[in-house]
Amino acid sequence: MNRSIIAKLARLHIITPRGIYNLVRCFIREGVSIMALMRFAATYYPDCCALVSDGKRFSYREVYDHARQLAKVLLKIHGLKAGMAAGVMCRNHVVAALMLPALSRLGVRVKLINTGMAQSAVNELVKKSHLDLLIVDGELKSTRLPEELPCDVTTTEELHTLVFDNNHEIAADVPRVRRGGEISVFTGGSTGHHKEAARKMHIAQFLPPLFALLKVLNIDERKSVFLPLPIYHGFGLATIIISLLMGKKVCLMSHFDASEALKIIAAEQVEVLPVVPAMLARLWQSDNAAASLRSVKCIISGGDRLDRKWIDITSQHLGRVIFNLYGTSEAGFFMIASPDDLLRYDEVTIGRPIRGVKCKVEGTDGLGALWVRSSWAMVGMKDKWQNTGDRVYRNAEGYYFYRGRTDNMVVCGGENIFPENVERIINCHPDVTKSLVFPAFDDQFGTMLNAKIELKPNSLATADEIRAWLQPRLSRAEMPHHIVFEPIDISETGKTVRNSE
Repeated sequence: MNRSIIAKLARLHIITPRGIYNLVRCFIREGVSIMALMRFAATYYPDCCALVSDGKRFSYREVYDHARQLAKVLLKIHGLKAGMAAGVMCRNHVVAALMLPALSRLGVRVKLINTGMAQSAVNELVKKSHLDLLIVDGELKSTRLPEELPCDVTTTEELHTLVFDNNHEIAADVPRVRRGGEISVFTGGSTGHHKEAARKMHIAQFLPPLFALLKVLNIDERKSVFLPLPIYHGFGLATIIISLLMGKKVCLMSHFDASEALKIIAAEQVEVLPVVPAMLARLWQSDNAAASLRSVKCIISGGDRLDRKWIDITSQHLGRVIFNLYGTSEAGFFMIASPDDLLRYDEVTIGRPIRGVKCKVEGTDGLGALWVRSSWAMVGMKDKWQNTGDRVYRNAEGYYFYRGRTDNMVVCGGENIFPENVERIINCHPDVTKSLVFPAFDDQFGTMLNAKIELKPNSLATADEIRAWLQPRLSRAEMPHHIVFEPIDISETGKTVRNSE
C-alpha cells in the first residue's frame, strides 16, 4: 500500500486511530455486516445527503435509523433471523437500498434477483434457493411472480409503510450476529441460464477493489454518484456499498431513461457516473447531453464491451474522464483501463489486472480463454483459477482486449467466427449506434451470419452502404448475409439481449 492510498484512507477515516476505533466498535455492535458500514458512515457524515430517491433526500443518520427500523420489521413481522434466506426482487429505490444493511444485520442470506426474470425462472430459483421470504416491488408481484410460491411474499410498498409511516419505532431487540449473511447475485441473465455467485460479508471483499478505485479513479475526491445500474447486478451492488462507505451522495434511478437521467445528473451536479456502454450511448444521443453532463468528472463503464466512438465523444466534450472496468459476477471486478489506456490503442482495451489478481490466457500467441484467480471471488472460488468464459487477446505490454464469448463461436465457411468481434467492427461505422450479430442457417450456404443494426437518429444509411464499408474490414465468412435496421433490445442491466433474434 503506497503513501497516496494511505493518505486517501486516512481522509476517509478508515485507518486513523479514531477511525479504526469507531470501525471496530461498529463491528462489535452490528456484526461484520453492511449495517456496521452504515453505522460508521453515519458517525462521520450524519447530516450529509446519503440517498436521493424519487425526489426525496435522506441523510446518513436517517438511512442508518431507517435501516435499523427495517431490520426490526423483518424480524418481528416476518420472523427473519440468522441462517434464513430472503430473496430481494426490486428496482432501485430507498427501500431497496435499506434492504442491504437490514438483512445483513439479521445474518440472513440475501439473494438479489433480476427483476426481468421470467415467472418460470423465478419459481425455479425460489425453489432451489429454499427462500423463507421473497421481497418484491408491488408492480412486479403481479407481472413476474407465479400465483403460488413455496415461501412467504411481501412487497417493498408494505415495508415502506411500516418503516416510514409509523409514528413509533417497533419494539424488537435484534440479536447480535458475528457476521452478516452471504449476498448472492445471479449470473447468466441474458442467456436464461442463471447461476448463483455468493459472497460472504467480510471487509476483505471490499478493500482490494476500493484500493484500485482510490488509486486510479481518485473516487475519494468526488462528492456524488448517479446509480442507474440495478442493485441486483454485481456492478451496481459494489457501487452503492463502496459509495456509502465513503460518504458520497448516491442518486438512485429505478428505470433507466436517458432524458430523465440527464435531468437528475444536471440538477444534482453528479460527478461519478457508473454505466454500461448501452446507457452511455443513449445518453450521448439525447438532446443537450454535453451541457447536462458538464459536472461529471468520472465515467465508469463496465458490464459490456465499450466501443471507440463513445470514448471519443466523451473525451471531446468532457475530457479524459472515462474508465473501463472489467470483471465477472463470480470473480468480481479485477481489471481497469484508464482514459490514457483507452486512447493508447486503436482497439479498446479492457485494461490490466489490478493488484491481488492473477490472470492467464489459455491459447496461442496471447489469444484464447481468459482465466482469473482472486482473493475476493465468490464462495468456493477464492484464490482458485476460474474460466471467465471470455475470449481475449493479451499484447506484449500486458493489456487485454475482449474478443467475444468462447461459447458463442460459430463455424461459417469452415472458419471459426466470433459474432461479438464482428459487432465490434460494425459499431465503428459512424452511423451505427449498436449491432447484434447472430448465426442463421441457409439451405444453400449453410450456417452464416445475419446482423440487426440500430442506426443513429436521422441516419439514412442503407444495407448496401454498410456492406461496402465493411468489405475491407471483415473476411468473407464474417460478412453478414442479411442486414435489418431496427432497435436492439437491452436487458434491465443494460446488456444486449442476445436471445431476441
